[in-house]
Amino acid sequence: MFLEEREQAIVLRLQQYGKVTVEGLAEILGVSAPTVRGDLARLEGRGLLRRTHGGAISETRLAYEPTYAERSILNHEAKQAIARQAAQLVKEGQTVLLDAGTTCFEIARMLSYHARLTVVTNSISSAHVLAPSCGIDVVVIGGSLQLAREATLGPLACAFLNSIRCDIAFVAVNGVDEHAGYTVADFEAAALKNSMLKSSITKVVVADSSKLGKIAFASIGTLTAADLVICDPGISSTDRDMLTNAGVEVLAATDRV
Repeated sequence: MFLEEREQAIVLRLQQYGKVTVEGLAEILGVSAPTVRGDLARLEGRGLLRRTHGGAISETRLAYEPTYAERSILNHEAKQAIARQAAQLVKEGQTVLLDAGTTCFEIARMLSYHARLTVVTNSISSAHVLAPSCGIDVVVIGGSLQLAREATLGPLACAFLNSIRCDIAFVAVNGVDEHAGYTVADFEAAALKNSMLKSSITKVVVADSSKLGKIAFASIGTLTAADLVICDPGISSTDRDMLTNAGVEVLAATDRV
């Protein structure tokens, strides 16, 4: 198992059980105890866990929304597949509204190869990766900076969005449910994402299959708030039917655009 796969497995297990042991991880991951201790040390250095005698425990915040650093190593291949599909929807010369988050960061990396675009984003990391591209104009949404999310949020950000109109928006969510619709961890993020969808002609939600059927705390809107949901190949037929029955187009990462 590669390093990134081990790290993802450790973080996921911490989210599920709250603690792990070196002995247990070594058996599950098929590696030696010293290798596990090295993995735990690296993850602790990034603030993803706290080591204890014989293992590690999760930080309290893992019970809520994981930080940007935590999310960046989860379902990474699925996020890259979604990003490749999303970037194919963008035409040269368009204005793209790009949400914060690790999936949208992967979209930003794909968009950096376009010759002529305007990208409006509240993501500091996405703005940073797009800025060196000669043909891309980057507009950063002002607001309150939240370092854990590497993003700007708040009333100022929403007010800015209410004054613009973009060709296409890519918005990330924490949950997609038939009755709850699209949900995220808190009302501040929900308000901004709702404004993003309303400020765009084509409204796209990006969500890996682990988010489908889940409900987070704050609602962005019903399923019909988006025109299209892009997911990874892991989407089940039940979840696909849930979206299509609501009139939402579904594009899995292996589907042709």
